[in-house]
Amino acid sequence: MNITGCGMQVGVAGGWLDYAISVNGATIIVVVLSLGVAATAMGQDSQANRSYEPRRQSLSQHQVPEWFEDAKLGIFIHWDLYSVPAWAPSSPGNLGEIAAEKWFANNPYAEWYLNSLRIDGSPTQGYHESTYGEEFDYYDFASTFNEKVRKWKPQKMARLFGEVGARYVVLTSKHHDGFTLWPSQVENPNLPSAHEGAKRDIVGDLAAAVREEGLRYGLYYSGGIDWSFKSTTVTNMQRLIAAVPTSEEYVSYADAHWRELIERYEPSVLWNDIAYPSAKKRQQLFADYYNEHPDGLINNRWGTPSELKKAFEAGGGPDS
Repeated sequence: MNITGCGMQVGVAGGWLDYAISVNGATIIVVVLSLGVAATAMGQDSQANRSYEPRRQSLSQHQVPEWFEDAKLGIFIHWDLYSVPAWAPSSPGNLGEIAAEKWFANNPYAEWYLNSLRIDGSPTQGYHESTYGEEFDYYDFASTFNEKVRKWKPQKMARLFGEVGARYVVLTSKHHDGFTLWPSQVENPNLPSAHEGAKRDIVGDLAAAVREEGLRYGLYYSGGIDWSFKSTTVTNMQRLIAAVPTSEEYVSYADAHWRELIERYEPSVLWNDIAYPSAKKRQQLFADYYNEHPDGLINNRWGTPSELKKAFEAGGGPDS
């Protein structure tokens, strides 16, 4: 595998480093990370006999498991339709230090390609139109993605991760565009089958390869943004909050997805992003997961839109 640039800024910030790996013509964004987890102070005692209820007081008793205490390096993989263009402009500055509208128009994260594409006059929109044409739809990248991913060798990737000393790997199962990397039985009512997800079980194939190397496996899922359910273009923090789908249809959809992923792939890490549409569903999901997987971990980006709004008003963000 060759380490290559993908047109986006590469650097260290906030405990993570991102770079890109080119695999058979597609680009995977890799993030070396430290994990913010929703758990109590460190503890090593077995939690196998503890029972959790869907209440904050009960869930807060869960302790960070021993395996994570010893895992000093993890690999985060962003891989999706945005890996086909694999393009974003250089960073205009840090979000919070410059106007949000300027930052989002020049978003340096390639995984936000679809959002940037929808901002009139953005560098991404200019690049897309000059490279693919004005009529080329973002979701049409699916055919190229599915063609290239057939050649992917997950064993080779997992072996590399083990060789560099990683102890766990987290893959994006669904990013903000709604495209899934596993053959879900939960139908997306807003995307045609050709655009709904990968034709290969990327989540499952990587799980097997990673575990064969003796590494833990976790899954990222964008519960807070899904542009196939709510296509709000994010240009500032207020619109980020407004972009979170909260319909009953989406609440059921996201909950069913998470439960399918847990049942089928048994991840050691649940990594949600931005927000979550339902506090009630969230608490029940946490309790069920910890009861089945007491040595599992859950990150801290599960706030509802109202909770996220309060966090922003207090000067925090999704991790608050």
